[in-house]
Amino acid sequence: MRKDTTAGTAADSGVFPFRERKRKVTGEVLDYETQLVHQDAQVTMVSFEMKQGGGPPRLPIEVPAGSVSYGYFWPRRPFILYRWVGPDGALLAHRLDAVTEVRVSASGVEYRDLVLDWWAFPDGTLIEEDRDELEDALAAGTISTKDAERAEESARLVFSRYRHIIDEVERLERRWVGRR
Repeated sequence: MRKDTTAGTAADSGVFPFRERKRKVTGEVLDYETQLVHQDAQVTMVSFEMKQGGGPPRLPIEVPAGSVSYGYFWPRRPFILYRWVGPDGALLAHRLDAVTEVRVSASGVEYRDLVLDWWAFPDGTLIEEDRDELEDALAAGTISTKDAERAEESARLVFSRYRHIIDEVERLERRWVGRR
């Protein structure tokens, strides 16, 4: 159940502006304006429509205009997940990010990114990214040993459970968005 359960609110209509704040190990802070889809004590789900397509640099998938990214943020898990779907509702890919300090509020979600990312494609392929960047950050002291261990915990969970995690978010998406 959403924190704001008052019928007819902006949150209920899917137009509630909701900030996603990503803090990188370099100190850079990135803010994204998203739409709150669902929020409860276990998980927060947001959506972001990519009106012009494209996406972040080095994206390993083609993202057509009108695609949507659904973000899932768990305060107690060492990862977050983005589920990317095309304008026709077809799955493009999932991306999981190693994170810590996930904090949610009525107006947004904030987390620290721990460098490692994984792409899970519709054919079941799983690809890890930025392992070398994590090792360089650890050697340079821009990431603590504790945070590197948390990133490794994320890696173990993603590699052993990514299909279960994806099944879970598919169920949540059907419930909260109505996609099949």
